[in-house]
Amino acid sequence: MAGLKVLIVGGGIAGPALAHWLSRVAGAHITLVERAPQVRASGQQIDLRAQGVDMMRKMGIEPAVRAVVVHEPGAQLIDTKGKTKAFFPATKTGTGKQSITSEYEIMRGDLVRILYAVTENRSNVQHLYNTTIDSFTQDDESDPNGKVHVTFQDGRKDDFDLVVGADGAGSKTRKIMLGPDAPDPRRRHGGYIGYFSVLAKPWDSDRGTVCMLPGSRVSRAIGTRKDCKELTRVYMMTRGEIPAIDAAYKSGDLTQLKKAWADLYEGGGWECERFVHGLRNAPEADDFYCTPLEEVQLSPGSWTKGRVALIGDAAHCHTANGFGTTWGLIGAYILAGEIATLYAKDMASPTAAVVQGAKNYEERFRPIATVSHGSTQQFQSFMFPSSRFGIWCLYTLARAAAYLNLGQSYGEGGKTSKWKLPDYPVLEEDRNPSN
Repeated sequence: MAGLKVLIVGGGIAGPALAHWLSRVAGAHITLVERAPQVRASGQQIDLRAQGVDMMRKMGIEPAVRAVVVHEPGAQLIDTKGKTKAFFPATKTGTGKQSITSEYEIMRGDLVRILYAVTENRSNVQHLYNTTIDSFTQDDESDPNGKVHVTFQDGRKDDFDLVVGADGAGSKTRKIMLGPDAPDPRRRHGGYIGYFSVLAKPWDSDRGTVCMLPGSRVSRAIGTRKDCKELTRVYMMTRGEIPAIDAAYKSGDLTQLKKAWADLYEGGGWECERFVHGLRNAPEADDFYCTPLEEVQLSPGSWTKGRVALIGDAAHCHTANGFGTTWGLIGAYILAGEIATLYAKDMASPTAAVVQGAKNYEERFRPIATVSHGSTQQFQSFMFPSSRFGIWCLYTLARAAAYLNLGQSYGEGGKTSKWKLPDYPVLEEDRNPSN
């Protein structure tokens, strides 16, 4: 019996999580490829919340996460003079219900390293760097012994029972799977979010801080977070049409991109002059990264095709909605659980388990993973105002929400809070304990 042979494309959050769960399946052999030359342990602050807390515990990584969490006391809205207008304290209850600041705030790189560590010593998981796919084809679903035939960028070829795209919102796996004539499923929201670092000052708050900036034709917000003493992380979010940033983003030129952002925030008030100077001149800001505010909107039934499936942002990206990490971990668990449950019933040929399990995964997970998709333009306009009056309205309502302690269920609508994480007994026991 050859076992279940799996290729996972993308070494961010969802990919290593899937490798962990599938490595527990009897006879499974996992190859995880990452296009970067090493573990891509970069990025800014992310968090776990709601069902993601239970998922973390199922994976057995809570002690490792707690050892490196960012101890942020809460989140505040301030005006351009630095005065606090509303403060939402973090929740430290050990439950999934979180405030704007989660109990499980963590730097992206730290979480990636934790997830890689879960499988780095397992003999049935191979990590390959500086590697990605070039193309693939697959046999008909009706062929019980069919495979996905993969060609890698270096010309190597191999066959797999399952290929999973965990390669982000711009997923190459998704593009190949859908075909050359399929439309791009990414939908722009008209804005960007950018991140970079500057040297810390003694007065930089350890609270997550956001300041709305008036006086521009586009909405601008600037904020800070602190995960270490030496550096302050700067966050910039825009909403509206910004041709200079559009052109710089398309060019991929870091210098041009920094200039476009710095020009937009010049003279914005609060600490903008300091941050803009750092963005233009400081080496600490060379970690600058930006991404458009966008959703991946795939039609129902198109998260999978035969023996190929998509997870994480490749399937359901919604930039900066607060649940990207949580849904990335959970989607990996559900895909693994659905396939493993069927595969355990018939290990002679994995095709039926892979094809049907992948379909079951989308059917079960899509309704909750896409619950925040399609947010109305009116709501976005209110949350990111550009006029002084609009900012005053936002701050007034935020102050009332803070007073009423409404921030303690941040991001949890009725559907999200009621959804239950499924259980897969087949994954509870490690079928490859000798690893």
